[in-house]
Amino acid sequence: MQRFKRKQISKGQTLGDKLKQVRLDKELSLEDVYRGTSIQIKYLEILESGDYHLLPGNMYAKAWIKLYAEFLEIPSQELLFDYKVEKNISDKISSIDKPVKVKEVSKHNFLGPKTLKVVVIALVVGVLLGYLGWELYNIVAPPKVVILEPGDNFRTTESSVLVKGQTQAEVQLTINNETVLLDHDGNFSQVINLIVGLNNLQISAKKKHSKTNVLELDILREVIE
Repeated sequence: MQRFKRKQISKGQTLGDKLKQVRLDKELSLEDVYRGTSIQIKYLEILESGDYHLLPGNMYAKAWIKLYAEFLEIPSQELLFDYKVEKNISDKISSIDKPVKVKEVSKHNFLGPKTLKVVVIALVVGVLLGYLGWELYNIVAPPKVVILEPGDNFRTTESSVLVKGQTQAEVQLTINNETVLLDHDGNFSQVINLIVGLNNLQISAKKKHSKTNVLELDILREVIE
């Protein structure tokens, strides 16, 4: 079996250009890379084209880039840095490209006495309705939950992880349908066992008459080689 030499990648190229250049220099097809990494060909094509918004998630993208780089025998840290920079630029461009609707201002904005009276009454009614609406909202709104640790897309080699956070003391909290106890200030701390691979934690919080607030955490448990 021919052993590939570690390839020095060129500066000034995009992440996709670097991957494709090294792959072609080694005379490898996408099918060869798929057999060596188990990354589906459609995702390999996306990585080489730079259309990162088509990938299933940031965690998968980083894992695949690292795996692809190791297969090509090139430094993965530089490629991961390129991915971070290029994705940030792409996200900013997408937000700028969104059209902004501009409301037309009416030329006839003069307020007479009768109009002012109607406006004042409308404001008073609006304040009262707003107060009632706010009180109702506080009753039915889903409770706020703050996850202090771990962060989303957390990676670990441990078999369990400690989930810590804070909410309101009267909240009923569960993690993956298991009840979590809160202290009198609404703080909680729960150890969650992990399987090897991607773990999806669903954190649900609900007050007596409120809607349910559902948060998700993705945690990747890696195997020590």
